[in-house]
Amino acid sequence: MAPDELEQLTQQIKDQLEESITKKVTRQLMLSFSQMQSQFQSQMQSQGLALPLEPKVGPLAARVSTKESCVDPSVTDPNTGDLDKCGLYISKNPPRLVALGRVYEGSTTVHNIPLLHDQVKVGVEEVKDADAPILVPTDKVNLVGQTLNTFLAWPTLLVKRLSEQVFCFH
Repeated sequence: MAPDELEQLTQQIKDQLEESITKKVTRQLMLSFSQMQSQFQSQMQSQGLALPLEPKVGPLAARVSTKESCVDPSVTDPNTGDLDKCGLYISKNPPRLVALGRVYEGSTTVHNIPLLHDQVKVGVEEVKDADAPILVPTDKVNLVGQTLNTFLAWPTLLVKRLSEQVFCFH
């Protein structure tokens, strides 16, 4: 193997190793942070103190359709009341509303489990169908009725603002 080829191969291996280590360290840091946050929240609750709220942002704000196949989620109807509330659906034909809640954009984990790229963190505020299955179940929660006032991972495509008039699949 020529010295130039060997040097190039060595650099590629170094770059791949560095990227791999960076990803692993980032995952570990995020998991540690999430665990500390959960412990802090548990301690606050056990002492009867109010939990700091995560910022409320509208669902899917960063995932607006550029093909006008959906209603723009940044447009809200002032007559609807809770403008940042969203519906959580399960994919039946037609999709069925099973709960109401809020999206916590920017979150990367739910109960120490990393979110997938097509999931968002939601806080469930109202159960509409207690017997509906959770789309991303955990070892403790399988039905929507078990989710009131807790956080869940929910598929992004099955979350919509209450003020939207069109439910869209991409």
